[in-house]
Amino acid sequence: MEETKNTNRNGENLNQAQTTPSSDLTDANQQAAISDAQSNKASEEITPEKIESEANQIVEKIVTLMGIKVQARSKLLEDGTYYVNLRTRRSDGLLIGRRGSTILAIQSVANQIMKHRYPNKPIEVFVDVSGYRKKHETFLKKKALAVAKIVADTKKDMALDLLTDKELRMVEAELAPLGTVRVHAIGTGARKTVIISPITNES
Repeated sequence: MEETKNTNRNGENLNQAQTTPSSDLTDANQQAAISDAQSNKASEEITPEKIESEANQIVEKIVTLMGIKVQARSKLLEDGTYYVNLRTRRSDGLLIGRRGSTILAIQSVANQIMKHRYPNKPIEVFVDVSGYRKKHETFLKKKALAVAKIVADTKKDMALDLLTDKELRMVEAELAPLGTVRVHAIGTGARKTVIISPITNES
């Protein structure tokens, strides 16, 4: 009778069951396995395609909340930037803003959201409206080359434009192969005055 009292429903000795809680260990192992599987799955799911889709949805949502109907199309550029191009029927100018200020603000918000979602993954979103900024970049490169030629010929500094840091880096990369001029910025803030100077023996 005593032996029967010291056994559980599975026929295990109660002292052994208390000493070795096998069911708890099994549950813990299962939870650990599930957690590892979820972590691995999450890592596998963070693909460029997934990030591109999220960037597209985020930018489209921001603009929709502004009360503007828009279609967003995104693609991953060769430099790793996620390019999101917006198209509207009659609101392109409103979205672009003065000197592109509105679209830059939308881009800044989108990048902050992506940074919050992926704190350990460097992600850059480039927002455009009907290709406006891409056309502007092409124009800016051509203008920088033209100004650089004048600077090299006259040996005098010339101001280019008020540029963002990204535009400044783009101009620097465009003019660096020439070897005849150098680029530097004056001032602070989102946009800086960019000066193109000749490279002389003295400098």
